[in-house]
Amino acid sequence: MSLTIAVTAEANNGKRVSITGSLDSNTAPELQQTIDQEINDTVNTVIIDFKDLDFLSSAGLRVIFKAKKLVDGNSGKFILVNLQPQIKKVFEIIKALDGMNVFKDQDEMDEYLTAMQNKVIEGE
Repeated sequence: MSLTIAVTAEANNGKRVSITGSLDSNTAPELQQTIDQEINDTVNTVIIDFKDLDFLSSAGLRVIFKAKKLVDGNSGKFILVNLQPQIKKVFEIIKALDGMNVFKDQDEMDEYLTAMQNKVIEGE
């Protein structure tokens, strides 16, 4: 199965990486190349959108965790959204969801981001 990657701009120097298809040993290098090109120290938030991802292997996990490490190193936010049940199960199996921002859908993520931004504006 193939992988389709779409990168779109988000508010406040953010990037959304939407992945469709299968993220496995054959397609992980393609995602890594895209992340290397799109994510740098000026990107404050990275959202990985799993809405249309059907399969995730350990090779795909390595790319995702490498991206998280990069974003964390720049004091940015790394967010996973729209995890399909089978994809969420992979993260649960390896106990990787603790400490990660994971949202059931776009609305829940938007509520969280609004609340976080309001805290900054209000000086909390």
